[in-house]
Amino acid sequence: MALITTTLPREFILDGRKLADPNPAMSVDEVRTHYTGIYPALNNSSYEEQLTERARTITFTTSIGHKG
Repeated sequence: MALITTTLPREFILDGRKLADPNPAMSVDEVRTHYTGIYPALNNSSYEEQLTERARTITFTTSIGHKG
């Protein structure tokens, strides 16, 4: 019996907005860097991953702080 492996698609979420996966071979940090030009808030963001039966969902959380 052969094992069959499948790769779940990734879903990227930022402020409730779904972002396309630019390249499945990119790491999450590379995807974040890719989108930084369009969404500058990603520079200081963190992310959480959630695994479901249909997808691997990565949600970016921006942290806006104040100086001083």
